[in-house]
Amino acid sequence: MMFRLSIAILAAAAMVACSSDQEPPTQPTPNVEAGASLDPAKGINWFEGSVEDAFAAAKESGKPIYLYWGAVWCPPCHAISATIFKSPEFLERSRLFVPVYLDGDTENAQAYGEKFGVRGYPTMIVFDSEGVELTRIPGGIDLQAYANVLDLTLNHASSANELVADLAAGSDSLAAADCTLLAYYSWGQNRTILDDTDTAAAFRSMYEACPADMAAERSILYLGWLDEAIAAANAEEDAVPLSDEQKAEALLQVEALLADDDLIKANIFTVLFSGVDYAKALTDADSDEYDALLVSYNKAFERIAADESVYKRERIYTLIGKIGFERINDEEAELSSELQGEILDMLRWADETTPSAYERQPIINALDNVLNDAGMDDAAKTLLLAELEVTKTPYYYMVSIADIEQRAGNIDVAVDWLERAYNATTGSATRFQWGYYYLNGLLEMKPEDTQLIHDTTVGLIDELQNSGGLYQRPKGQLRRLEGYLVKWSEENDRAAELAEIRNSVMTICAAASHQDESRATCDAFLESPAG
Repeated sequence: MMFRLSIAILAAAAMVACSSDQEPPTQPTPNVEAGASLDPAKGINWFEGSVEDAFAAAKESGKPIYLYWGAVWCPPCHAISATIFKSPEFLERSRLFVPVYLDGDTENAQAYGEKFGVRGYPTMIVFDSEGVELTRIPGGIDLQAYANVLDLTLNHASSANELVADLAAGSDSLAAADCTLLAYYSWGQNRTILDDTDTAAAFRSMYEACPADMAAERSILYLGWLDEAIAAANAEEDAVPLSDEQKAEALLQVEALLADDDLIKANIFTVLFSGVDYAKALTDADSDEYDALLVSYNKAFERIAADESVYKRERIYTLIGKIGFERINDEEAELSSELQGEILDMLRWADETTPSAYERQPIINALDNVLNDAGMDDAAKTLLLAELEVTKTPYYYMVSIADIEQRAGNIDVAVDWLERAYNATTGSATRFQWGYYYLNGLLEMKPEDTQLIHDTTVGLIDELQNSGGLYQRPKGQLRRLEGYLVKWSEENDRAAELAEIRNSVMTICAAASHQDESRATCDAFLESPAG
């Protein structure tokens, strides 16, 4: 299954449908508020003009730049708009910045994305008035932490890049402001400043250099080290196992974190999604330590789910943590009827208590991810079909429906959903992304339809080269698509057809309106398919 959309943090979602004793909910009728579909981000006084004009205005005014890169269909973007962008803390501070909103489908947006090295939606970068990048801010932090980071950038904080370089050069202490900046840096959006360092050692040095009284920041950086250390221990080559001392220390740290609600909130996505990895890395199966850790996690999940101060999406994702622990020894095990019932109860509650058409995007996406992880396809399909009637971006959910239909063996229906999704899109980058899903579906489910595969591939590249150009997200998707086409050719003896696709694309490249760096990307497509 290569078409499913899910949040990036759910890297190992189970794809096998399981039977259930629970009845799926009947077709719901979402209680959506009329006129509630407007993006709350539009209430901010976003800079009107080009990105170059914004940087010029920042230099003239002495204000830093707050750059927000998003998309109309992106669930995490909706979550940010529904929380951070509506908060008085952000609205007050936004007047002290030059705020720039760059939708992924606006002119040159992907080229700017490539220039700034962004990896996905949403990306939030703060530059000083001279255009030097200071930090990148993750979306999944609480409002006060977000406000604190913005305050630091207003007060001429050092850049994250400078701080990392100082630690690598031997500095062993961080001022409180610098500790905060590094703890709340969005490492998932940009790891380039760690490229020349031992990443685990870098996080460890940040943790140890932070003031001892900064418990939340230190916990974030400690778990940054732990994640890297576990990855190194699990590496296929040159693995570096955790020592017994490291395991004992980490287990104490994790247990202490799970007992502290403030620390849980500071690390909420790690708590929700990394419990199984930590249990496997730090304890032995069926040991007293494992049993105690499982109890601590379940108590934490229960407190998060019941905490009305926690955003609804995160409360829903406590179920991902529970699913992970139920399947810790068998990833394809059928869930208990108790947990399946809890999932359906959460579905009904979240669906019924989210009337805003805009905010439903991250909430329905979260429910879909949970149902997908649980293998509860019937309930997911019912939810998504109903959502098509109210969402402003129905194509987003059509991809998940296609995935469900493919798992059920309904190949023609699955391909039809992917085609419908592609045809429903607008905007150059969005159309290329959904065309990419459609083409992947053809390669996997209709490999014999060579003419349609040819025409779809050439049409996708032709449209993008004469609109947004092959930059950033589309550029990365094109590279992956190239690999899928080569695999299709090799597995189905389609070398001649692949060469024909290449020749047709070369004609497009030569005649397209984008004749700069995008042309080079276009020309390189399938240049060496045998490699």
